[in-house]
Amino acid sequence: MDDLEDKLEFARKWVQSHFEDGDKQLKKPIMLAEFGLSSQNKDFDPSHREKLIKVVYDIIYKSAKRNRAGAGSLIWQFFVKGMEDFHDDFGMIPWEKKSTFDLITGQSCRLALLHGHSDLKGNLKYLCQRVQ
Repeated sequence: MDDLEDKLEFARKWVQSHFEDGDKQLKKPIMLAEFGLSSQNKDFDPSHREKLIKVVYDIIYKSAKRNRAGAGSLIWQFFVKGMEDFHDDFGMIPWEKKSTFDLITGQSCRLALLHGHSDLKGNLKYLCQRVQ
């Protein structure tokens, strides 16, 4: 197993175990905050960051779909163009890479639809139509 696959497997187990604790022990929703992948990792490629985001998002979605502890997440960290001086090795401008932007937007849309927001309005409606 390569370094990336090891990291993804660790993340998968870590997130699932915390959601299980939320379900069984705490009986509370879990919001996963500040997750990401450092651009300083050996052999880093932006697609690695997308793989991690997808792993986490899929676990959250499966949990939310079963009305379990997975409530959502916050990626560390988003920036806008012109803030490059404030970036750390986890920072990204999501809309600079269409596939990253679509992955993040798609998660927002599928969670909104899952939670009964079928009458999407405004920007969310526009974004969700764009990624489908």
